[in-house]
Amino acid sequence: MHSCEVMGASWTHIWREEFKVHKLHLLTSKPELLLQPRWDIPPLIWLLYRGFMLVYTVSWLIYMVLLFNTPKFLIYLSHISYCLMVIYYLVAFCNLAWAFLKVRCSSLRKKRGDSSECETLLTPPVASLCLQWLLHSVMGCCSLTVTFVYWTLIHTSNQDSLTNTHIHAINSIQTTVDLLLSSTPVHLTHLFYTVLAGVLYVIFVVVYWLMGCTNESGQPYIYSILDLSGRPLAATLCILGVPLLCLPSCHFVLWNMQLLREWVVSRARVRRMALKRGVWWWVKVSGGATFDLMPSLDPAASVFEARGQP
Repeated sequence: MHSCEVMGASWTHIWREEFKVHKLHLLTSKPELLLQPRWDIPPLIWLLYRGFMLVYTVSWLIYMVLLFNTPKFLIYLSHISYCLMVIYYLVAFCNLAWAFLKVRCSSLRKKRGDSSECETLLTPPVASLCLQWLLHSVMGCCSLTVTFVYWTLIHTSNQDSLTNTHIHAINSIQTTVDLLLSSTPVHLTHLFYTVLAGVLYVIFVVVYWLMGCTNESGQPYIYSILDLSGRPLAATLCILGVPLLCLPSCHFVLWNMQLLREWVVSRARVRRMALKRGVWWWVKVSGGATFDLMPSLDPAASVFEARGQP
């Protein structure tokens, strides 16, 4: 009972802390949180995972584009969200490769005692890291929303196929796995960006209908539940429900999944499997650097700031 009360109090405190202006920002003082795993996964394995997910999603996207063979491929929210997933994995892989190169370069400079080598070779890709965090938030919510809406409102028995299952179910599994494996934070205030993306899609749907455009089957709507001509009330409820109900609910689910991840990491039996960021970056990623080369790391500081200049 005491444990449950403590957990409840902690959850309530974290909830209150989320609604602060600085949590809305996409800039973070610890960029490594967007790059590293949450668990003590070997750096090469983590890089290969990022690369594999990029190749996997790109391959599926190419297959689906060729299968549809029409520009109307991009009118569907499920396809748009999958495109966002591909871009997310691309940006995440490039950012991780940059970080690995920066750490290796800094380690070599430290070993050689050279204060000029690599000093200005790499600069933190602030814009790219912000884009990765933005895509992580928007893509994650859209994936869960697509899965929920499709299987509850759209799916029919004659739509069963590997492609439909992949784009409307496996996408959410990918999102969940990525969240649980990575250290990426989820802030409730980032819901603003997701809702904004949802509103933009709603505007697109309405404009598309007003212009008399059709889907790939020649019908005057994108999805049957968005038939503003035939079922205006149901379509309006769906149009309002996605950005105002589904997306916020999915974002709330992702936020709680992140809290669950951190709670599991804090357990005594699991803690030893969690990543120790100083060791992971400055010993494992750096390519066998010794502990005496690893700086004493302030828990509040970024590993990329702790090195300093020789």
